[in-house]
Amino acid sequence: MQISTITATPAFRGPGAGPAPVAPVAPPEPLAPAVRVDIRNPERDAPRPEPDAAVTPNEARVRIDRDTRTVVYQEVDPASGDVVIQLPDPVILKARAYAEQAAAARATTERPLDRTA
Repeated sequence: MQISTITATPAFRGPGAGPAPVAPVAPPEPLAPAVRVDIRNPERDAPRPEPDAAVTPNEARVRIDRDTRTVVYQEVDPASGDVVIQLPDPVILKARAYAEQAAAARATTERPLDRTA
């Protein structure tokens, strides 16, 4: 088996040929205008009307739930006294209270087994 080498020969341009001529390069065409993105929000950036004197803001209250000892934030409508917003939700508070009662009941019923011989 023979292994032959591959060689490359340069192109022949004739006797006394110098470097290849360089073609002139045309200047690039001007670029199109850049893309512009308007990120302004017309609703946010518009001037806001003055608040009416008849509209009253909700009253904020912070209290401690006695069952779960959790801080509760409430917004109350001053006209009707109804709770508009409450954090955490009342359902969450009830679930926490139930879970704590169940854990306390489980802790009192589980006693280590005492045996004497």
